[in-house]
Amino acid sequence: MGKPQRQAALGILITVALVGSFVAMMAAVVMVSLPVFAYAAAVSYGADLLLHTAQSSTLDRLRDSRFGLTIRFLIRQFLLLALCGVMIDLDSFVVQMTAVGLLLLFVMQLVYGALLKRVRSERAALPFTTRGLDLEALGIRRLPHPFLTNKHVRKMLHLDVPLVAGAIGTIATDDWRYVTFGGIATVWLAFVAVLVLLPGAKNALILPSPDEALDELNWQLGQYRPQVALYFTFAAVSRDFMYQVNMWLESLEALDLRPIIVLRERATLRYLDATSVPVICVPKAENLARVEMPELRVTLYPGNAGKNVHMLQRHEVKHVFIGHGDSDKLASSNRVSKVFDEIWVAGRAGRDRYERIKHAVSAHQIVEVGRPQLMPLRRWTGSVNHETPTVIYAPTWEGWTDDACYTSVIPAGEHLIRMLLSHERKLRIIYKPHPLTGTRSPAAAAAHRRIIALLREDNARRFGRKVTDSKVAARRLARIDKRLTDLQERGVRSKYPDLSEDERTARIRKFRDQAGALYWDSLPVDAHHVVTERVPSLYDCFNHSDLLIGDMSSVVSDFVATRKPYAIFNLEGLPDAEFRNEQRTAYASYLLDRECNGLEEALTAMFSRDQDVMAPYREQLKEYLLGPDHPPSTVRFAEAANDLYRRGLEDFPIEYPTFAEVPDQPRQPA
Repeated sequence: MGKPQRQAALGILITVALVGSFVAMMAAVVMVSLPVFAYAAAVSYGADLLLHTAQSSTLDRLRDSRFGLTIRFLIRQFLLLALCGVMIDLDSFVVQMTAVGLLLLFVMQLVYGALLKRVRSERAALPFTTRGLDLEALGIRRLPHPFLTNKHVRKMLHLDVPLVAGAIGTIATDDWRYVTFGGIATVWLAFVAVLVLLPGAKNALILPSPDEALDELNWQLGQYRPQVALYFTFAAVSRDFMYQVNMWLESLEALDLRPIIVLRERATLRYLDATSVPVICVPKAENLARVEMPELRVTLYPGNAGKNVHMLQRHEVKHVFIGHGDSDKLASSNRVSKVFDEIWVAGRAGRDRYERIKHAVSAHQIVEVGRPQLMPLRRWTGSVNHETPTVIYAPTWEGWTDDACYTSVIPAGEHLIRMLLSHERKLRIIYKPHPLTGTRSPAAAAAHRRIIALLREDNARRFGRKVTDSKVAARRLARIDKRLTDLQERGVRSKYPDLSEDERTARIRKFRDQAGALYWDSLPVDAHHVVTERVPSLYDCFNHSDLLIGDMSSVVSDFVATRKPYAIFNLEGLPDAEFRNEQRTAYASYLLDRECNGLEEALTAMFSRDQDVMAPYREQLKEYLLGPDHPPSTVRFAEAANDLYRRGLEDFPIEYPTFAEVPDQPRQPA
């Protein structure tokens, strides 16, 4: 049983214990049994803490079932009062003391929550957030310590433990001191919590006005003078979509121009990878319109989104769609791209995709720049690179609709893995699914889980329950992960508050390289890998594999740069010639149907170069999809940016607004 399965099973057990404890407390009230109530209450507190510590997915299910955290505490408190009423008297001292204590705790909790809500709402009202720009002059204070702000409702609610324990003690012994001191402890702790939060909340509310903040931002941008921007906005904010930006960071850093990243959703800043490029996040369109970047002449867009229009309205800027991958999917040749001045594609294939869309874009809008992200990929030597031949299965996800469902996970993924595991020659399998696999389709999620189970069962059969070969490497990997987490944390939580973004980025990338190397050392050389985290990267997996099996996606286009053999699923059962004509990435691929017919031919090509009939076609396809090797794509990408910036300056020479300060002049005090 893998770690996710163990966590799921643990979550179910804790949930059963939690629900059972509340049923037992209700029964104790009916049976008028103080011992049963006391034991059940203790179990309920413990289960609640364990459930949050384990971060079980059942928390969401409990909340959706109207049995959330606050409701659970209220039910337990009302059951306690009910027990007091049936065992003693509703007018008794213990009932009154318990009720008053709980009421005061509730008031303190409201005050605490109101303070934090005020802080968050005022901070959220700031017109922007940044990374990599020095805005100390604004005097924005840090938020209160994370211990005071994170999960504060759960922490405040648990302060009722002394009062509940005291009430139970008084009922059992008829000694008024238990409930009295328990109530005093609960109310005092809640009051102290509010007092401790108050100074930090007051400091956090010392904020500049929106006009002051924007003036300072414009002054800083006037000093930096950005020339090219990477603009990104997306409605569904999550780490899974930020790969669209993160894949371009190093290419952006390598430009001769001064770059800046412009985001629109605050949450995206949390998922943005480490970079030395300054970042501004401006949620509101009216504030973005007031951001002054007089030397900006090029803006790059990795995605098509409605809020792109807020940047597209800058008439002095040349707008470029660069996308987030190059594939035969319809999204890679969208008619919406007509609004951009230029569309940068990897190679001739990208140009042809757009030219097939009648009246969509003109030929002069399309520029072939290659794929600079592919530079770390190692070319095929003509033979397997490891003792055990390695197959990487990297399917795409199920798409937003069934009409755009290109994934092979549902119809063929499990069968493919079974065939690879039962092959006469021992193979190593790397399963690297799309990050969104299973997010829309329950069938895809179930197939995904079955594939993972098959690989883990085979590892357990071959290596025992403890697959880890090098415990030393595993411990070092854990330490590197901890350092990466610490380095990626900013603000109050950061252990490295004085690091510049350049230094932070350099350290993070160094540790990621070390983590990638150690990852492969932490398992036996021929063990299967299920890669769902950021380490190792997709391209690192490419370098450790000899054959790719995938779907119609940009993953296949990128893999072509290695010249290694690959296979694509023809799930619709089209004739081979028709499928290759429609899907240009299939031109040099071995084709598999839903029953995985054609797999043996692809494996034979991996084992023997002499029988790899697709090798010469892959050379042709690489040139067609990704452009020539010389000059390198990094050079072509930079040259395209420089050329467009030069033309932008010719069309709109730089003119600083009359009310703005000219860069490099001494700054006037606010």
